[in-house]
Amino acid sequence: MVGGALLRDARGFLSHARRRWMVALGGGAASIASYGLALWAMTIAPVAVVAALREISILFAMALAALVLKERVGPVRLASGVVIVLGAASLRLAA
Repeated sequence: MVGGALLRDARGFLSHARRRWMVALGGGAASIASYGLALWAMTIAPVAVVAALREISILFAMALAALVLKERVGPVRLASGVVIVLGAASLRLAA
């Protein structure tokens, strides 16, 4: 991502990075923590259960986007949510 941003608009990217480095650092730390937490969860629970729970978190993000950010949940996004629920249910039932 950084490489693409630098190729597209190096000056703008670097300017933005200088102003918002704390946000980037926090986002990177949260991403690493999330990955570590998922790996840890897979050591104490079946992988299918952890995978299903991770997929369900996308639904929470979609609900927050709709309720807090007032994003529109159209038919495509709704259908995607249904597919996620069906996939998570099949993962859970397979365990």
